[in-house]
Parts: sequence; C-alpha cells; structure tokens
Amino acid sequence: MGTLKFRPWYLLYLLPAVVLYVVLFIYPFIQTAISSFTSWDGITKPVFVGVANYVQLFQDQVLMSGILRILIWAALAVVFKVGLGLVFAAMLRDRLKGYSFFTSVFFFPVVISSSAMSLIFSLMYDKDIGLINQTLHAVGLGFLEHAWLSDPHTAFFAAIAVPIYQDIGFFLVIFLAALQDIPNEYYESARIDGAGPIKSFFLVTLPLSLGSLRVCIVLAVTSAFKTFDYIFLLTAGGPGNSTQVPATWMYLQTFQSFKYGYGAAIAMLIFVMSMVVSGLVMGSNTFSARRARREAARELRDFEGVMA
Repeated sequence: MGTLKFRPWYLLYLLPAVVLYVVLFIYPFIQTAISSFTSWDGITKPVFVGVANYVQLFQDQVLMSGILRILIWAALAVVFKVGLGLVFAAMLRDRLKGYSFFTSVFFFPVVISSSAMSLIFSLMYDKDIGLINQTLHAVGLGFLEHAWLSDPHTAFFAAIAVPIYQDIGFFLVIFLAALQDIPNEYYESARIDGAGPIKSFFLVTLPLSLGSLRVCIVLAVTSAFKTFDYIFLLTAGGPGNSTQVPATWMYLQTFQSFKYGYGAAIAMLIFVMSMVVSGLVMGSNTFSARRARREAARELRDFEGVMA
C-alpha cells in the first residue's frame, strides 16, 4: 500500500474555506474590535475614544445585572443540560426496549427552531389560556397560577427553561456516542464487585466520559453567554430590564440607541468571557492528563523497584 505524501499545492483545496472564514469571521471580528474603541452612531464618522466604552461597561448596572444572570444561566445549563443529558444517556446506553423511541423523543426538540419553540412556550406560559396554568388549575393547584413571563421574579427563569429543555437531547446524543466506546468489561467488573447502577455510574461512566463532559460544559456555558434569540423573542429583555442579558443589551444599545461603539465593546466582553471559560475548562483537561501521566510514571517506578 502506498503512502500519502504531502504536496504544497494541496493547500489550495483549503483556500475556499479559508476565504469564507476570513471574510465572515476574522474581518468582522477585527472591525468589531476596532469599533469598540470609538463613539459611532452608524451614520457619522467614528470618533476614537480609547477605552471609554470599556470603562462604561463596568458602570452600566443593567449590563452588570445581565452578566450575573448569564452566570446563573450557565450554572443551570451545566446542571440540567449536561447533567440530565449524561444521566439519560447512561440509562439508554444498553439499548433497552424503547431505545429508539426515547432517543427520538429527547432529540426531537433540538430540530425545532428557536423562534418556533419560543412561540410554543409563550402560549404555554400565557396566564389565561396557557397549558401550564390550565394544568395547575385542573389538578387543584390553582393558587400557583402565574403570569410567568410578566412577573420580574419569574420571567428570567421561565425564559431560560426553554433553551435548557430544548438542548438536553443534543447533549444526550453526544454522551450516547461517548458511552458506546466504553467497553462492557468495565461494567461487568463493577457488577462482579457488587456495584449497582448508581455506583457504576460514578465509578465507571463518569470517569470515562470526562473528555466529552468537558466539551459539553464548554458548549453549554458559551451558549448561555451568547444566546440572544430566546430572551428577545420571549420577553425582549422585560418586564423592565429584569431579563436583560449582555447579548440583548448589546442589540438594544447598537440598533435602538445607535451606540455602535458601546455595542461593539459589549460584544468583545461576551467574547472574552466565553474564551476565559473555555480556557479554564479545557485547561483542566491538560492538568488532569499531566497528573495522570505523573501517577503512571510513579507507579511504573514503584513496580520497577519491586522487581529489582
């Protein structure tokens, strides 16, 4: 069998993708970074203002409250999106009866657009005709009926429940693929040692799926940081500013207040936050790998000492 040899002209096949990447991502990113140091209304000539927009970020109480909300959102996304996705994947790993049905049921919301899903839940949350309040009334819990999207105390959590519910199936599929690669011998050994399903999950499934778990955590957290559509479609940041998040506040500052420079600064802040979290989570993978190599080397030295 012949070997594949690299030819410099092979790089030409990458050219279309590279051009698209530069035009659609790199160039707009650079333009956004430059605009973040200007005061610009989108019409007149931009005026360089240095770091004034970035100073304003930390004086903007709506933005600071929005950052706190997306941190809460990110934490809940990790617990429910990633956590439930892993648990359900572990339950479906052995392809028990109904495997295809349950996998399809969990994944079905993923293929629905965010606009359609937001419309469905806005009707479900309706105070008068919504399914949630109707169900509460039917089971004798009418005192819990609520204007879910109109109350500042519940609007944010009602809004983020939609993408959390919708994305569970996405993470379920990722974890299913990862768990299929775990040899059955590990589970059989655990059962022989007396481990039940729960103990096997913590001793076998969880440790051997850490790689996929880290990737899913990054996806869940960065998704929470940059999500715009659900909040905009369900509450538009209201009532008041009780559901504003950085992405929606960036939109309002840019396209309604015509503060393009300040909106660009908010966009850069979202980017930096996402990169920091991604670096921390993926960096922990490198740290864990180094520690594992050190432990393996130490065990090898101990073994060699015993043999000597």
